[in-house]
Amino acid sequence: MKPEEVIADLVLSHGGLCVLDKLHLPYDRASAGPAAKFGLGCELYLPNVDRSIQREQALQFLLDFQRTFSGRVNEFLPTDSRRAVKFAGGLESRIRAEYDQQPVESGYSTSLFGAIDIGVSKDDAKPFQAHVLVRRAAESQLSFVTTNMQVCDALDEPHFGTLLNAVLRWCEIVQPVHGTAGFALIFASGMSQNTKYALHLMKRFPGFDFIEGIAFSREAGTVHNRIKCVSWLTILRNDLVLELGGVDSMRAALEPVCKIHEYAGGVVIQAGEAPQLGDTYRKDIPEAYRLVARYTKNIRFEAYQSRLFRVPEDLDKKEETLAWIRRFD
Repeated sequence: MKPEEVIADLVLSHGGLCVLDKLHLPYDRASAGPAAKFGLGCELYLPNVDRSIQREQALQFLLDFQRTFSGRVNEFLPTDSRRAVKFAGGLESRIRAEYDQQPVESGYSTSLFGAIDIGVSKDDAKPFQAHVLVRRAAESQLSFVTTNMQVCDALDEPHFGTLLNAVLRWCEIVQPVHGTAGFALIFASGMSQNTKYALHLMKRFPGFDFIEGIAFSREAGTVHNRIKCVSWLTILRNDLVLELGGVDSMRAALEPVCKIHEYAGGVVIQAGEAPQLGDTYRKDIPEAYRLVARYTKNIRFEAYQSRLFRVPEDLDKKEETLAWIRRFD
């Protein structure tokens, strides 16, 4: 049985999405560990502003993520290191110390992690992750922040409300140009090329987002006012909202199927009460996601020169990318 069939059957038979926290996508050799896990994710692309401001925003974002999952997130990746180190406290002082060692113009990047043992050997795909990349002052590509988390907490209560509330806070903190949040594939740090194993899953379950940051910002380049795609939560800065006709027009077009959450700087469009995976094999494409995709189609980035993710060698990377970002059309 193919992995996508196993996942569909398990979700249905267990009667809930919390089972996703216990599953993984294997490599061709199962003993190699997970090629990917499944959870929730968020990515926010940041405007080109003063890097001292952006560094402070990135710090506050990381601190908020760690507080939100304080019982889970306990690893920090120092600058120019390939290995995360444990921390018990003092995260703010550690990051500020790194800031002091590097000129503001040089940008900044780091990550936080939290591991969960699901009984798999060689497991380096940590379900709790937060990444920040503040670009060098001379670069015009988008800076970004991204997160991953498990679908449910220790009591098998979904993190959906936690994600929504966190995204609203993070939007206030980092003032993104645009972004998404919802179900996501979770890869080990630096292993996003494993999409070539996951593409069948992404095609069958359109609710899974590919959250990585580097690839989209590379493809978009200096185009900062076009979105990657939509998800359960779609974040738009005020200038994009105005381009679509304003908040009142948006509410008239999308509510009550969707909810519009306003924050100081933009909106978060919520496509339905809870995120959905959908299932193309069963012709189940979430209608709320379709509604948001149709409404935002004119501000979607499609000028790809290469790809958003890796694909098997027998497939065209650009064609697969465009087909995927249009999956709710």
